[in-house]
Amino acid sequence: MIANVEDLEMASIKQDLSPEHCMLQKNSKVTSLMEKKEIRKVRKETLVNLFVFSLSYFLVYTGFWSLSNLQSTMNAEDGIGEYSQAVIYICSMVSSLFLPKFLIGTFGCKKIIIVGTVICCVYIASNMYLRLEIMVPASILYGIANGPFISAQAYYIDEMATRFQTTVNQNREFVMALFFGLCMFFAQNTQIWGNVIAYYVLSNDNKDDQNPAVSASFRTDCGIEFRSSENIENANLEPPSEHKRFLLVGIYVCMGLMAALLLGFCLKPLNNDLLEGRRCRTICERFLSTLKRLKNPQQLLLIPLSIFVGMEGPFYTNEVTEAFIACSWGVDRVGLVTLCFGVCGAAMALAVGPLVKQISQRGVLILAACANLAMCVALFFWKPSPDFTPAYFIVAGAWGMGDSIWWSQVPALYGLMFPNDREATFSNLYFWSFLGCFMTYSYANHITIVVKLGIFIFFLVTGLIGYLTGQYILRCASTMEYAEVPKKE
Repeated sequence: MIANVEDLEMASIKQDLSPEHCMLQKNSKVTSLMEKKEIRKVRKETLVNLFVFSLSYFLVYTGFWSLSNLQSTMNAEDGIGEYSQAVIYICSMVSSLFLPKFLIGTFGCKKIIIVGTVICCVYIASNMYLRLEIMVPASILYGIANGPFISAQAYYIDEMATRFQTTVNQNREFVMALFFGLCMFFAQNTQIWGNVIAYYVLSNDNKDDQNPAVSASFRTDCGIEFRSSENIENANLEPPSEHKRFLLVGIYVCMGLMAALLLGFCLKPLNNDLLEGRRCRTICERFLSTLKRLKNPQQLLLIPLSIFVGMEGPFYTNEVTEAFIACSWGVDRVGLVTLCFGVCGAAMALAVGPLVKQISQRGVLILAACANLAMCVALFFWKPSPDFTPAYFIVAGAWGMGDSIWWSQVPALYGLMFPNDREATFSNLYFWSFLGCFMTYSYANHITIVVKLGIFIFFLVTGLIGYLTGQYILRCASTMEYAEVPKKE
C-alpha cells in the first residue's frame, strides 16, 4: 500500500516536471498576463473616453446654460427668452418619443452627439439678435435635435459605466453613480465658468449706479410678489448693449465649435456605432417600443419625479434669477450668484458617488428633495435685498447641490432599473423631464411666483412619494431588478 502511494507521488512529480505540464503552466501565466493587459486597456480607454466626453459637454453647455440663465433677463423683451425656451422643450418632448431609438440605432451615439453639438452652436449663435423670427426657428431646430442628443449622451455614459464595471470589483449601482456623478461635475462647471464669463462681459452694463432712485423704488416688488409685467421700468432689468451681447455669444459659439472638433477627433465610438448590417426598424416601431415602457408600473411611478427633474433647473434659471436676483441686484449679478450654484453643484457631483456607497441612492435622492423643499420654504419668506448678499449665494448653492444630485442620479436610476432597452428607457426619462421644462417656461409670464412655487412643490412631493412607493414594491418583490449597494455598518 505504501509502495503504491510512493509510486503515485513519484508519477505526480514527474508529471509536474514534464515539458508538457511546464508548457501548460507557462501558457496559463501568459493568458493571465494578457487578460490583465486587456483589462487595463479597457479601463484606460473608458476613462479617456469619459474625459473627452465630459470636456466636450463642458465646452458646448457652458454657453447654452449661461444663456438659459439670462433668458428671462437679457432676452426678456416681449417674452422672447421664455418663449424660445418653451419652443425648445415642446419640440424636445416630441423628438424624444420618436427619434432617439431610430437615430441611435441607425447612426450610433458618436454621430448623434457631434451633430447635436453643432446644432446647439446654431441656437447659441441665434441669441446675438433678439428677434422672434431668428430665435424661434433656431429653437425648433435645436429642440428636434435635443431629444436624440441628450438620450445619446445618457446612453453613452451608461455604456461606459457598464464596461468599466466589468473590469473592477465594485457594485454596478456604485459605478453607475460614480460615472454619472463625474459627468455632472463637468456639467456643473459649465455654470461656474459660463457665469464667470457672463459676469465680466456684462458687468459694465450695470445701471444701478447710473439711476439708483429708479432701481430702489422697484426693489420692494422683488421676490415672492414679483410680476414681470409690473417691473418693465426696473433699471436692474435693462438688457445689455448689442456690443456686449455679440461678445458674450461669440465666446460661447467658439467654445461650442471646439467641443464639436474634440468629439470628432478624440471620442471613441461604442459597439452600437460599429455594428454593420443592422436591421433598421421604422420610426413607428421604435416609437411603439418607447410607449410600451409605460406599461411598466415602475415607469409610471417615476413619471412625477421625472417631470420634477425637468422643472427644477428652469425654475432656478427663469424664476429665481429674475424675481430674486436680477430684480433686486441687477442683471449682471445673475452670473455672479449663479457661480455659487455651479461651485456647490460641482462639489456635490464629486461627492455623490461616495455618498451613494455610504447611504444608498435612495438616501441621496431624499437628501436632494429635502434641500429643494427647504429652499422653497425660504423663497416664500425671503425679501431679497443687496444689503444682505449672503442670502443670494446660500439659495443658489443649495439649489446647485440639489440639481447635481437629480441630474446625476435619476438617469443612473433609470439605467439600473431598466437595463434591457436603454434607448427607450432614456427616451421616456427625457420626454417627461422635457415636459417639466416646457411647463415651467410656458406659464412663466402668466402666473405669479406663489402659484409657480406651489406647482413646483406639488411635483417634488408626488415625485418623491412615487419613487419611494416603487422602491418599496421592489423590496417586497421576490426578485429585484437591480441590487442596491449595502450600507456600511
